[in-house]
Amino acid sequence: MSRIGNKLKAGFFATPPMQGEYLKQLLHVEGSGAWLDPTCGEGAILHQISAPFQSDDCTITTYGVELDKGRAAKAKEVLHRCINAPIESMVIQNNAVSLLFLNPPYDHTLGDDVTERKEWIELFRGTRYLKEHGLLIYIIPSYRFADSKIARHLATQFYHIGIMRFSDEDYPDYRQCIFIGNKKAGRHKEFNKELYEFLLQMESEEFVQKNVNSITDFVRANHKWRVPSGVVELKTFYSKLMNKSDLVEGIKNSKGFQAFLNRSSVRQLQIGGNPILPLNVG
Repeated sequence: MSRIGNKLKAGFFATPPMQGEYLKQLLHVEGSGAWLDPTCGEGAILHQISAPFQSDDCTITTYGVELDKGRAAKAKEVLHRCINAPIESMVIQNNAVSLLFLNPPYDHTLGDDVTERKEWIELFRGTRYLKEHGLLIYIIPSYRFADSKIARHLATQFYHIGIMRFSDEDYPDYRQCIFIGNKKAGRHKEFNKELYEFLLQMESEEFVQKNVNSITDFVRANHKWRVPSGVVELKTFYSKLMNKSDLVEGIKNSKGFQAFLNRSSVRQLQIGGNPILPLNVG
C-alpha cells in the first residue's frame, strides 16, 4: 500500500454509537443552524446526534468533509452536504457553524519538512468555523489532551467546559475522552489556568481514571450544553480541488461538448433526392 494509502487507513476510529446516544442527551438545541464534522468518516455520528432535533421549527443542516472516497459516499447518504476532499482544500464560512463535531484522525499531517499532529491542526482550523457561543464536541485519546498547544487552546477559547471519559462499554477499548465547551466571544479571551493544568495531567492514565468522570455521570446529573441557533446554509462550502467525476459529468452535459459531437460524428450517405448539380454539368 502507498504512503498516502497508509495515511488514509491510519487513525480512523468512528465514534461508537453508544457514545452518540449519551452525547445527544447532553445537548440543548435552541434552534436551526448548520452543524459541521470536518473529518466525518461515514457521517453516522453527526446524523445520530442531529436527527432527534429536526422538526418543523428546527432545521439542522449537516455538513461533512471526508478524504476517503468510500466513506464519503456513505456520508452523502445521511448528511445534507458532504464533500470528498482533503479538509486542507476546503473553503468554509468562518464564524457560522452552531455545532462543530471533531473526532480527527490520530496521525501526523502529510508533509516532508515540518509535521503536526492532526488532533491539534483540526482543532485550530475548526475553531474558526464555529460561531461565537457555538458548541464544540472534541474527541481524542485521553493522553493527547496533555499536549501543551491543545490544552492552551481549549483553556483560552472555550467556556462552560465539560471533560468526560467514554462510558464503560467503550473506554477500555478506545481510551478516548470528550471535551465539550462553548466558544468564547470577543477578541481578548481570558486564559483558564486551572483548566490548562488539569489537561496537562491527563497524560497519566491513573489521573484520568481518578479525576475524569464518565459521560454517563453527566447524563445522570442532567448536565446540558446549549447549541445556539444560527445560519442554516453556509455561504461558502467547497473544495479548491476539482473532483474528476464532477468534471467529467460537467463536460458531458455542456453545450460545447454536444456541438463537438454533432460536428465530428460520421455523416451517413443518403440515397435519393434531387442532384446537387444539373446532370449535363455533372
